[in-house]
Amino acid sequence: MKKILLVGSSSHVAVNLFERYKNIYQFIRLSRDTLYTDYKGFNILDTFSFPDLDDLDGIVYYPGNINLKPFRRLDINSFLEDYNIHVVGLLNILKFYEKKLNNKSSIVMFSSIASKVGMPFHSSVAMCKASVSSLSRTLSAEWSPKVRVNTISPSLFRSNMSEKFLKDENMVEKMSTKHPLNRVGNVSDISSIINFLLSEESSWITGQDISVDGGLSSIVK
Repeated sequence: MKKILLVGSSSHVAVNLFERYKNIYQFIRLSRDTLYTDYKGFNILDTFSFPDLDDLDGIVYYPGNINLKPFRRLDINSFLEDYNIHVVGLLNILKFYEKKLNNKSSIVMFSSIASKVGMPFHSSVAMCKASVSSLSRTLSAEWSPKVRVNTISPSLFRSNMSEKFLKDENMVEKMSTKHPLNRVGNVSDISSIINFLLSEESSWITGQDISVDGGLSSIVK
């Protein structure tokens, strides 16, 4: 059974991934939320809180937030706070556990379609996620053939982070019509792709940034 480090395990995506595939993978969950972590006191910005683990077969990094504001309303501290969550925390995890990765391991990072398509009010998240996508491509070259590194770039989907954008059916319908497939995503859409990238079925895939976005980033209708 593959041993997978799941960072940000309190998110709806991570919970769904855990529940669907816990009989396939041995998940090690890390989160600030004590209900969804195997090690209390975890903080992605404090490497002293990281548990010393044995060999790993994969890492999924999912801490994040959605901070959408006009550029003029974002101060430097807001950018830095977002960067710490999306990028610095990821760097901490990778630097700490890279030597623990077994041969044929898989790393799954998360970007966003906002890093590919210009969208109003997305300056902070787009900047952070573009950094993640670039890091993923670089490490896929540097760590191959031992480790595969890929990124998932979702559009809006139902989750604890997107609740404020999907408060009622009118908002859901409005957001659905922006997508060529005429719906917003579900957590299972995302967890299925994570499973694929962790599995041997994707053993010839690395350095990819996979859009899971209902066609929004590539189709004009």
